[in-house]
Amino acid sequence: MSDSDLIKENEKVAHRVFRFYSRKVFLAPNNRHFHEQRINAALLLTEKEPLQGAVADFFYGCWFDIPYDVNNLFTRIKDRLTPEAKQGFRECIDKKRYIQRNSMLATRWSVLISPSLNEQKQRLRISSDDAREIARDITSELMQARASQDWGTIEQIENEFFAYCTVRNDRLAFSLVWFSLGKSDWQFDQRWDNCQQHLDQTIKPTTTS
Repeated sequence: MSDSDLIKENEKVAHRVFRFYSRKVFLAPNNRHFHEQRINAALLLTEKEPLQGAVADFFYGCWFDIPYDVNNLFTRIKDRLTPEAKQGFRECIDKKRYIQRNSMLATRWSVLISPSLNEQKQRLRISSDDAREIARDITSELMQARASQDWGTIEQIENEFFAYCTVRNDRLAFSLVWFSLGKSDWQFDQRWDNCQQHLDQTIKPTTTS
């Protein structure tokens, strides 16, 4: 394997870890460990936006820690940030400002906060590329857990996936995972039906009497 191929492979792994902890952060916004693991993965990526988005989520979800215990982390990441982002995060550390739900420090990679004033649409907008990547990750994780007969992990991954699809309204990711698992004789229980019904209900037009 050439150096360029190795770099690409490492980047793919880092993206997979980043997305894994993005889901964890989305479901447990105040869990500092999940945030830090996500930031560590973002530091391995070439792009700067994932790192800024992850740090913005961290400063929002763990705001109570920010003024007291983030200087070591900030030292590690500051050279990868734009001057504007570096200044914005520095002001949060110095207690001059706090990250709000809508923030200019957020990026499209943020999962807890939005760069848009139209927060709801921003939170629910999922690109087809993101949905396909998430579906591949979830399918792979579930198949690996089944091969290991790790039923507890399967239930945990499924529940996290249902919560993600429900809150983010990601019908595409749900459909892709359902289809992929179905080809492998997956045992779908009532939770899958419940999630599908919820997603179907969100696209039915509402009527007023």
